[in-house]
Formats: sequence, structure tokens, C-alpha cells
Amino acid sequence: MATPLTTAAFDIPTTELGRIAERVQDQSVLASLSPERPTLYGNVEAVRMSRKPRAQIVAEGAQKGSDTAEWDSVTASPIKFQTTVRMTDEVKWADDDHRLLIVDDLIEALGESAARAVDLIGIHGINPITGEQAASVTSYLNQTTNRTVAGDSPTDDLIAAVGEIAGNRYQATGVGLDSGYSFGLATEQYADGRDRNPGMGFGAGVQNWKGLTVATSSTVSGLPEAEEDTKLRALVGDYTQVKWGFQRRFPVEVIEYGDPDGNGDLKGLNQIAYRVEGVIYVAIFDLDAFAAVDAA
Repeated sequence: MATPLTTAAFDIPTTELGRIAERVQDQSVLASLSPERPTLYGNVEAVRMSRKPRAQIVAEGAQKGSDTAEWDSVTASPIKFQTTVRMTDEVKWADDDHRLLIVDDLIEALGESAARAVDLIGIHGINPITGEQAASVTSYLNQTTNRTVAGDSPTDDLIAAVGEIAGNRYQATGVGLDSGYSFGLATEQYADGRDRNPGMGFGAGVQNWKGLTVATSSTVSGLPEAEEDTKLRALVGDYTQVKWGFQRRFPVEVIEYGDPDGNGDLKGLNQIAYRVEGVIYVAIFDLDAFAAVDAA
């Protein structure tokens, strides 16, 4: 007889945590363009120099001076998110093999949920489950005032966006594309039928466009989670100007009693709930380092 699952919180095995990180890295635009920097729980004081320090030519016997560059800091508060999934309570009696499958499914669900949460919070500042603006998220990338309205040519749109960043003395490092907009870029042709962007494919993996790292996901537009279409179709940026990371591990809690999510009593519905939680931070140094392309 199989031993039932306990109701105490349990951590996903350490050996499996790498799989969660892989899901986030593979599926999140922000994670693909700006490597994660994990920290301890609490407010994060991200620090950078106001500009690159400058060297000084020193004549023999002359006094050495110091550079006038100053240190800037951005404070980012922790943002907690959770995913709760219900299923029939018969899963409690699963044998060991089936338990492993359950853990696999939870890891997949958490990885996808976390990846989308990172983008929806960091790019749009929205609560993924409601699609509404989250009052606790006060700074996000789509607040940039550098905007380009999409025209007939995705290539020209992106070149214009890169130019806006260059005008602010930043060097673009990557671009996040909405899935539909990415298709338009990949299929754009010259008048004679030649591909304008032969290096662009149809896959969701990281690609390259004119030397910029490209990551594609529907999270760029915010759909389907966003309450309304955000109109954002591409986000070009110097992604060294944003830092993000997870601040705690992902405990998985098995809940057998009560109404943990407002959807009815678990016992009365013969259900069991699984809840996974995470905490992230997103620190943006300068929104002028980013430029958006919006649908007309």
C-alpha cells in the first residue's frame, strides 16, 4: 500500500532546482537578456557608477587627481508571487513512481509560471493572475518614454528604437519580441524577394539580430494575462541597466483542508491543492536605456 503524501511543506529536491532555473532561463525574456543575480531576502540596494571612470594623464612630478564619477543606487523591494493548483485528492495515494511524476509536473508548472511572472512583473508591472497593474510594483521597463509606433517594416521600427537608445549614450545589448512581431521580422523581405533578416528564424529560443541578442515570448505584449493589450511589441535595451533575481527557494505546500484560494472547501470537493511560492526583485537603473515599439 502506498504511503500518502504528508501535508507539511516540503522543498523541491535540491537536484531539481536547476530545472526550475532552466525553465526560467529558457522561457523568460528578461532572464534571457539579463542574467539572474540572486540575493538574500529583503530590499536590494543595486549600485552602479554614474558614468565610466576616466583616466588621467599625469606629467612627471604632477599631482594625481581623482575622477568625479559618483555612485548611484536603486532600491528594489522584494515581490512575492505564488501559484496554487488544485487536483483530485486521489493523488494522495499515488505510489512512489507517480509521486515522481507529480514532482515533475510541479517543477514544469513552477518553471513556466515563474518565467512568465518575471516578465510580467519586470516588463509590465502587472499581477499575472488578474492582469491588472500591481500596486506593489512601482518600476518596470515598459515605463520608458522612448517609444516608436510600429509601421510597415519591423526592421525599420527596431532600427529607430536602437537609435533612440544610442541618442541617450547607451549601447543596445538585446531586444525582446512579441511572438507575432517576431514572425513579421523573420518573414520581412526586400522588393526582389530576398529575406531582409535571414538570421531570424521561427523558434522561441534565443537568436541574433544585427548583433543584438533576441528573446521571443508573448510576455512582451503581456498577453494573455494582461487585462488589456499593452500594445508593446518589442523592447530594445541595454539590459545591463536592469538587475533581477530570486530571493528564496520554492517550497511546495500540500494543502488538504480549508479554502486556500477562495474556490471552495477542499474536502467538500474531494480535492487537494499544491502551492508553490517565490520571491523576486527587479532593479532598473535608467529607463532611458530602453526603447519600446508599440502597435499602432
